[in-house]
Amino acid sequence: MNNKSLVLFSYDFPPSNGGIARLCQEIAVGMKQYYECVTVLTRESEGPADFYNCENIEVIRLPRKRISLEFSAYNYLIKLKNKKSVDVLCGVWHPEAAICQLAGIKNIFILGHGTEFLAGQSSFRKYFWLPFYSKWVLRKARMVIANSSYTKRIVSEIDQCIAVSALPLAVNESFFRPLFNNKDNSILQLCSLSRILKFKGYDFIARSIAELPSIYKERVRWNIGGTGPYLKELRGLVKELGIEQNVTFLGFIKEENLPSFYNSNDVFVLCTREEKNSTSVEGFGLVFLEAQSCGIPAIGTRTGGIADAIEDENGGWLIEQDDEEALNSLFIHLIENRDQLDSMALRARDRVVQKCTRDQYCNNLYEIISKDRDVR
Repeated sequence: MNNKSLVLFSYDFPPSNGGIARLCQEIAVGMKQYYECVTVLTRESEGPADFYNCENIEVIRLPRKRISLEFSAYNYLIKLKNKKSVDVLCGVWHPEAAICQLAGIKNIFILGHGTEFLAGQSSFRKYFWLPFYSKWVLRKARMVIANSSYTKRIVSEIDQCIAVSALPLAVNESFFRPLFNNKDNSILQLCSLSRILKFKGYDFIARSIAELPSIYKERVRWNIGGTGPYLKELRGLVKELGIEQNVTFLGFIKEENLPSFYNSNDVFVLCTREEKNSTSVEGFGLVFLEAQSCGIPAIGTRTGGIADAIEDENGGWLIEQDDEEALNSLFIHLIENRDQLDSMALRARDRVVQKCTRDQYCNNLYEIISKDRDVR
């Protein structure tokens, strides 16, 4: 442990939910062993005050209303004493990192997730937001820490002079762990969990299940966790395809119930799409790792940064985008070869324990921060 302090500045933090919030939560806990003091700077959010795994973490809550939020954050940061001994890790580059720069923070590090570096179809993002504003913010940071090789590449496409390093995400393997479940081996229990958006590929999975021969379709169940704007349309599609008996919509799943959700299933599947001129992409896909950490193999597509979350044939499978034949064949293979599914489940857990734990991630994160802080 050194005598420096870490401020984790992120608008997304529990009790808010989502991948960035969960990542920042784990970083705050994991970095305590490396810093004399770890402080989280975030905004007020509705939810339980005693959220999972954040005991003994100092959390400073800022007003939720915008403008007041930014002004309060700026005031806190500009009043920090001995700024050279403070590392500030920003949950995203805008507006957190920009506020840090205005407040005179020198040791700024930024977590990169993927979509925030894409222009999509927006002329404003293409011709001003990314080439001018983001470039100004990102070039002044000590390091952008990308969640995948894919995210690192798109950051470099903004400007080759931006300091960026790829550090694939990890999970708390003690929380996301295998639990005993008395499963019916005659049924293949699939599960998906995310904000329910069309680009996540829910329609593709639904159609793949519907196209299975009856002898296999009757042995498949698909359990969907989450809410989102595509939910109503997805329900309609499930009804239209005649697979209502195969699909269960579970709604929002609380953080503390996620291990039980994963463990009650056999395979996690999320077939996200990547489309040109769209900002909708999976920069990494933390849910894939959470499932594998619970001993649940994962199926994903070779899009965005998913290839850093799933190692093909080693705890999961990668298929091409919208390849219905490949997904159907995989479902049938898993139904017919339960022993191979069980073997892959063991490999999924082993891969996470060997390569993707929170402690390993935080150690690598600290090495990146300390090395770059000391040489620049």
